[in-house]
Amino acid sequence: MSFANLGSLLWLLPLAGIIIALYLLKMRRKDMRVPATFLWPPLIYEIRANALFQKLKFSWLLFLQLLAILLIVVGLAEPQMRRRGLGGAVTVVVLDSSASMSATDESPSRFDKATGALNSIIEQVKAGDKLALVEAGPTPKVIFPLSSDIGKMRRALQSVKATDSEGDVGEALRLAATITAKKEGARIILLSDGVFPEIENFNTESATVIFEKIGSSARNAAISALGVAESSRGPQLYCGVKNYGLDPAKGTLTLFADGKSFDSVSYDVRPNQIFGHSRPVPVGAKVIEARIASRDILQADDYAVALASPGAAIKVLLVSKGNIFLERALALDPRVILDKAAIVPSVGSWDVVVFDGVREEPVGASAVLNFGSAGQTSIVSKQGSLAKPGVGAVEPGPLLAAVGFDGTYVDEAESVVPRSDGKVQATFSDGKPAVVTSNTRGKRAVYVAFEPLKTDFPLQVGFPIFVANALEFLVPKAEQNNELAITAGRTISLTAGSESIALSGPTGKFDIRPTAGRYVIREATSVGEYQLGKRRMFASLRSDIESNVGPRDQVLLGGKKVDSSGTIMRLAGFWRPILLIALLVLAFEWWLFMRRS
Repeated sequence: MSFANLGSLLWLLPLAGIIIALYLLKMRRKDMRVPATFLWPPLIYEIRANALFQKLKFSWLLFLQLLAILLIVVGLAEPQMRRRGLGGAVTVVVLDSSASMSATDESPSRFDKATGALNSIIEQVKAGDKLALVEAGPTPKVIFPLSSDIGKMRRALQSVKATDSEGDVGEALRLAATITAKKEGARIILLSDGVFPEIENFNTESATVIFEKIGSSARNAAISALGVAESSRGPQLYCGVKNYGLDPAKGTLTLFADGKSFDSVSYDVRPNQIFGHSRPVPVGAKVIEARIASRDILQADDYAVALASPGAAIKVLLVSKGNIFLERALALDPRVILDKAAIVPSVGSWDVVVFDGVREEPVGASAVLNFGSAGQTSIVSKQGSLAKPGVGAVEPGPLLAAVGFDGTYVDEAESVVPRSDGKVQATFSDGKPAVVTSNTRGKRAVYVAFEPLKTDFPLQVGFPIFVANALEFLVPKAEQNNELAITAGRTISLTAGSESIALSGPTGKFDIRPTAGRYVIREATSVGEYQLGKRRMFASLRSDIESNVGPRDQVLLGGKKVDSSGTIMRLAGFWRPILLIALLVLAFEWWLFMRRS
């Protein structure tokens, strides 16, 4: 405890001294003769030698008066104590709602403890405070903007739920930095366990970042791998259980085929080790599920699903120096299993290879998608470069349906001539090919004459639609199963009909409307089975990041280390209740005086 006006305490000595002195002084009275003193027994004590001072005796009135003076002086000194609160600064709270925040090492979970801390902050909001909340889920969003309305904040916070998916903490922090931009003394409070990779491209000049760590344990085992591969003995199922904790993990792994158990095995895994298990896939099985029973603190990664059908997945290799727009567009297809590399690996097999600004090389894949990087094996021959060409005519067809190149800015493109088997689907304004396709001898290819990052095409709605159309052209035989296996929280895109489609599952019921000929689904944020129209969809979590649940004492934000600072405190005064108690003491002292009188 501290005092904002410490000098006020000095008034206690003279004020208390005056009260005590009044009790020491004797009243001077006139001498009067009376017949007998026994007629006035209460006044016998006055029959003493009249002097200036008398001996100080205990009196409840004196005690209450001194107590009242003490309380009044302490109240005027404005005592303060450290307590959770904002202290008048503009504050943006980033709440981590990723899968690791569902860990139960905090009661009832890390996420509940974080929301409890946030509720405590909201309770302390004063008239001069401004508070905003950003949720760091799979798709970061502002839950409520800067406000002082406590009721509005409480209602908005009720809509935030924990997810079973990876959270995009970096994008959430960048969103918070935008809110606090040019606001001096602003703060960004991160409520998280720190279970996320280093955040790059993050910088805030006007705001201070405060990291409040949630969580205490790293005890967790997870299904880290589950898949089906063809072999000489038929389809084989492979499953891996990894121990992310610091102590040995024991449990039971159970496998299901179309909902029926067909195998169960016990495991005992040392820290940071993997238990592997394989066996033949039951004949005719479509959906393979795996569950582990263990005493760990995270349940979301104890379940995984894989489809046994041969066309259920598309293995895609992205050869690029880095393109988040293209990665996200490819990930919209729920069948895609994406690998990334800066150059073509010497080993490996893929259904589709995507070249993004990296010269095309011979690959064993049956399909190639090329963005502005023609090579000797391409379906076009490069002749030169084009500076700021405008996109002109577009041929009607499924590849460019609903894409809309109108107004697309292209800074630089390749000038090419199609080979004999190439078909031009779109041209620049000068007639040079912009998009070329080929379908010969069992191999399919799509060539785009520009790199996405040298245009504004990735910022347009048509970009993910084009990538989805290209995948459907490149892999036409991919089986359109009635079952889908996706990663929880991952946004997916499916070919849409003319009407809405119903989605129901662990997160509730939703009506998904078609957008530009596609169903865009973001609502499957929890692990489990969903019904999407007439199709079944299974969401699971397989993430090394989220399963490694040990809370971090510091996080890396924009190349800087931010240590956990515990709870957010401010100095809060409580002089008002002290003065109220002083008034009550004075009232009681007056009542006691009147009663004695």
